[in-house]
Amino acid sequence: MSETKQKVVLISASPKVDQDWAVSAFLARRGEEYLKSADVSAEVIQVRSSLMHHKTQEAFEIVQAADAIVLVFPLYFFCMPAMLTRFLQDFAGVYPAADKESRVYAIINCGFPESGINMEAMRVVECFARQTGRLFLGGVMIGGGGMLIGAKDAPFMRPTFELIDALFARVAKDTLSETPEHGQITESSPKFPRWLYIIGGHAGWHSMARKNHIKPKEIRHKPYLR
Repeated sequence: MSETKQKVVLISASPKVDQDWAVSAFLARRGEEYLKSADVSAEVIQVRSSLMHHKTQEAFEIVQAADAIVLVFPLYFFCMPAMLTRFLQDFAGVYPAADKESRVYAIINCGFPESGINMEAMRVVECFARQTGRLFLGGVMIGGGGMLIGAKDAPFMRPTFELIDALFARVAKDTLSETPEHGQITESSPKFPRWLYIIGGHAGWHSMARKNHIKPKEIRHKPYLR
């Protein structure tokens, strides 16, 4: 084993302006803390910040030098957010191939109760890994992602966080091993009544509408169908 610590980069890709309430940013920070406690070098890159402050080249250099990459992002229109797609496409344009063995993992959360809806996005991550000469080693798909921060201490959230921490443990173990474990994709949704979750989601939309001075009937407007 090398005396030099291997480097893990967690790419947080929530488009939210307030990153303190972004699930992906929260999970990336959790992963950074976990890996550092396991004596693994870890760093978080926020895609939104990199793009807005024109620091993508600096971010690309950090990603290219990483021994492992963990993509953490929410599902947008059944795939990864557009800004993450742009980030990865631009990265592949600058660095079309890894210059050493590098591994890729993903943590994807969606607002739907069903975690399996994240599968298409997970396959996109696999495609990115393959096209840039990296080894895809799976990840975690999470349903009901909107509850992760607000209900993080609730008993029904424990199985989901156990799966997430298990992935971080696997990443830490892989970085210390020449032969990583076989990649696997796990999934979890909060053990919470689906009907109650949907009611809560609708209440959230109406609350957001009020804050933005939108009337309830305007929420259902479809201007592009005219």
